[in-house]
Amino acid sequence: MKAEISYDLIMEDDMSFVEGTYRLPGQNWQVFIFAKEHVAQPEVTPGIWESGVSGVFVRIPWSTRLNQSEVERVLAENLDIVAWTVVRGPDSMQLR
Repeated sequence: MKAEISYDLIMEDDMSFVEGTYRLPGQNWQVFIFAKEHVAQPEVTPGIWESGVSGVFVRIPWSTRLNQSEVERVLAENLDIVAWTVVRGPDSMQLR
């Protein structure tokens, strides 16, 4: 399955925090938040924000290089995505 992804921040080579949105085929935009924390491996937690918008919060080990490739890899593995198209989507903070 292919999906769309949009980043709220300008992506760098190694970030401590990343936030954006993604849209699976035939669905509404959803929010993703990645944060470096003291975990052994990525932990993906689905959730629903107060606005009713759903998405995922991902905790990434401090030792992981958090960049666009890593975000797309982790989301792809957990959402069954084979390819991402980077687009200009809605701002995640406005959706939440």
